[in-house]
Amino acid sequence: MEEDLDSILKKLDRRKVERLEKDSEIYKIMARVFDTSTLLTIYRLINRGVFDVFYGIISAGKEANIYCALDKNGNYVAAKIYRIATSDFKNMRHYLVGDTRFKRVPEDRRGVVYTWTSREFKNLQQAYEAGVPVPRPIDHEKNVLAMEFIGEGGVPYPLMKDVKPEDPKKTFDALIEAVEKLYRDAGLVHSDLSEYNVMLTPDPVLIDFSMGTDIKNQMAEQLLMRDIQNLVRYFRKLGLKTPEPAEIFAEIVK
Repeated sequence: MEEDLDSILKKLDRRKVERLEKDSEIYKIMARVFDTSTLLTIYRLINRGVFDVFYGIISAGKEANIYCALDKNGNYVAAKIYRIATSDFKNMRHYLVGDTRFKRVPEDRRGVVYTWTSREFKNLQQAYEAGVPVPRPIDHEKNVLAMEFIGEGGVPYPLMKDVKPEDPKKTFDALIEAVEKLYRDAGLVHSDLSEYNVMLTPDPVLIDFSMGTDIKNQMAEQLLMRDIQNLVRYFRKLGLKTPEPAEIFAEIVK
């Protein structure tokens, strides 16, 4: 990796490299985790003004890291970067094949990850335009996705798994309304909705749309039911009396 990094440094504008190096040695962390192509992709997004300064990592998942960054105007943005080498691209491809929006799905690891990133950006676009409470998508290229930062002063709002809603009924109703709007107006199913993918502002915001799929997918209704069951399970643990998942499902798809 060191040879690759040296070659990149020779190509890049030193001032912009310093922006990546600023705070928490973030550039060194990226150099250890991401390949040459990813670092160059980040550089191109810096040139477009999407990113200017990278700060610390917000979360590290099995397949992607999310970083806090600033754009050229000093606004906080979230940078989601999928790791090429460690991604479960076979599982990703399985879900892509079932999505009717993608007629031809690549078979190689890099191509699958790039398509996966593109799909998440498209999902956010469709959801945001339909008025679903999601982070506003900003830009994407290859395996890097930029979106609205959900938080204040560089500190992200908490996940619902970590902080109980102040008003469980209000939050539950808002989430079911969001799932319905996502299905009816955006034509999507989140497919991985649970307390792990909801941020509280304190109003709920749906995040992580990498699994989101078109409602024409033959598994869409099964995935929708799973999302509803996950929400019902969580809120019943808080003591909230909710309708049965089947009732909620029927109301959404009618």
